[in-house]
Order: sequence, then C-alpha cells, then structure tokens
Amino acid sequence: MENSAVTFWEYALMISLPIGLLSVIFIVTIAFPRIADVELRIGTAGKLIDSVRMTFGGGPIGRWMRSLHVFAFFAYRRIPKYGAKLSARYGDELEPLPLSLKLWATVPHIVFLLSGIVFFSVGLSMDFE
Repeated sequence: MENSAVTFWEYALMISLPIGLLSVIFIVTIAFPRIADVELRIGTAGKLIDSVRMTFGGGPIGRWMRSLHVFAFFAYRRIPKYGAKLSARYGDELEPLPLSLKLWATVPHIVFLLSGIVFFSVGLSMDFE
C-alpha cells in the first residue's frame, strides 16, 4: 500500500509555481510604474536600459524585459570586483535612489527567482513513479 499523505516537498512544488506566476503578473502590472520611474532615473542616454526602453515598448513582454534589465542593474552592482563595470553598461545612478524604489525593482524578481529555484530543484529531486 502506498502512503497517500502529501509531504512538505510536494506542497512546496505545488505552491512555488503559482507564486512565480503571480510575481510575474505583479511585476508587469502593479510594480511596473515604479520600476519605470527607476528606469528613467538610471537609464542615461546611450546605455543599455535606455535602448531597451525604446526597443521593447510598453506591452507585457516589453515591461517584463525592461524590468529584468533594471533588476540586472541592481544585481550586478552587488558582484565584487566586476559588478561596477557590468552595471555601468546598463546605466548610471546619478542621484541616489530611495530604498523603497530599489525594493520595488528587486524584491518581486527575487521572489520569482526563488520560486523558480524551489520549483525546479524539488521537481528534479522527487521520485515520480
């Protein structure tokens, strides 16, 4: 007889996918006006964020790509030694941004990435018979 109890890992697998999808929807709809504000502040002329804004526009996929580039700007800045060079390709923070705007641009992406890591790592490690 098989044990029909659902384990913690199965719950983690079932919950991580909707959390990831909801975070994408949150980024594209609710968080995007604030991300666009950050984008305007750090996207100096001739840098990658400025060209991405012109290329992708304001549709759902364009909003997702633009928000990914803003997130990459802040994520690359945290890499020691090479981070400053990488983030300089994306844009410049000429004036210090408020912490709340930085959080709007980073936390939803971190939730998306963590839920994706949980989904794939738990899914790959489970034994489906």
